[in-house]
Amino acid sequence: MKTVKILIVLLTALLLSCKENTLKKESKHTAILNLNVFPEKGLVDAHSIIKDGRLYVFCGHDESWDTEDTWRMNRWEIWSTDNLINWKKENEILPTDTYIGDKPNCWAGDIIERDGKYYWYFSNKNKDTGVMVADSPKGPFVDALGKPLLPEGIIGKLHPYDPEIYEENGVYTIFFGAGYYFAATLNNNMISLAEKPKSIIVLDENGKDMWTADKPCIFKRNDIYYLIWEKKYAMSKNLRGPYTFKGASLKEGHCNVFEWEGQYYALLENKDISLFYRGISIKPLYFNEDGTLNIPRDDTSYPANGRKWDFDISEMGWHSVEGSNLIWNKNKSIKGEILGNTTIESSRWLLTDLKKHDTLVLRLKNKSAATKAMVSLASYTSKGAFWKNNKPLNWEKAVNIEIEITANDINFKEYLINLEEYPELEVQLERLRITPALGVKEGSWEIDKISIE
Repeated sequence: MKTVKILIVLLTALLLSCKENTLKKESKHTAILNLNVFPEKGLVDAHSIIKDGRLYVFCGHDESWDTEDTWRMNRWEIWSTDNLINWKKENEILPTDTYIGDKPNCWAGDIIERDGKYYWYFSNKNKDTGVMVADSPKGPFVDALGKPLLPEGIIGKLHPYDPEIYEENGVYTIFFGAGYYFAATLNNNMISLAEKPKSIIVLDENGKDMWTADKPCIFKRNDIYYLIWEKKYAMSKNLRGPYTFKGASLKEGHCNVFEWEGQYYALLENKDISLFYRGISIKPLYFNEDGTLNIPRDDTSYPANGRKWDFDISEMGWHSVEGSNLIWNKNKSIKGEILGNTTIESSRWLLTDLKKHDTLVLRLKNKSAATKAMVSLASYTSKGAFWKNNKPLNWEKAVNIEIEITANDINFKEYLINLEEYPELEVQLERLRITPALGVKEGSWEIDKISIE
């Protein structure tokens, strides 16, 4: 009997140990979800490489949160992590380090290693594609050609940019293009093509050739190749296709997929501040038994619910238009002295659906004799590349909403505006203006929250 009790104790201890080890293993591999990895840094177009237990991410940098007309990207930045949580900035690559010169054309690229060398393939805006080389993923990187690897005209009138590099069995293939994709094998030197680019066919559900978008993302899992673009994806048994369209991918754009500790992840573009000042999300990528993507029901893009400014990090996204300075308070607010008719303004192209988010929240501390404030909303109907017709915003057509406020506040007061009461608002929010103190010429104001909910 004593022997039996000892065996039971040992078996119980063994089971508890196995359970504890299993829990530790599950904890170690718990999938990480971060909808905004680098808030307010303007980093986007992330592409990754894993070396010696570190993930290196190469990102383009949006030049300014106040850009209104196009994607102006003034450098690439290299960041790394060993846990997908804590990040270290490693280096920068400037357009002046390449044949691009002093132009904000640092669009998307891709990074890959071969024989101890690291090759950074980069877009010169949407014009062409170049290549740089380094001895480390941290750089420094040197322009390998001093001219494009994929020059204008190589695929006719289409644009040879947004490269994606895929390696299999020692063969390196460069994919690129927008709308229609092309691929070519790279020579062993990695800075020249072994063949003329050939088109990649993507078929829709009816078996017809399909128009896609920019920035192809290619990866393989089991025996299936995946092609992802702008919230959609296709699958194939062959690297060069044809690919068959399957449906929606994860929300957000410009995808890059990597595997970390047995879990697939997608790096995605988000709209952190606005259309032209973006950020990066990390989302786990799941699969069904048949290999198709398993998209969570609660998958969302950032910012997920309307748009919110709580000024935790800086005043980014807001500036003074007239009658006041605007400074960031480390107590997580923005404030200014009233020096006349005072107006502050957000960035442009806020991409917020006013039919789904119908409440504007303003938390204001009014240190003046004013009893009214005004919120102005400029809105638009999104059709095609709406920003290309970049005329100065006509604020006379904006919806102006006056609100009653208390004078000479000691504490913040919260004011709610029901946007459903203003049917003249169009679908998308373009820009906000706030006059925190109407009709006074002195005093001060402070705001610690502005949101569309």
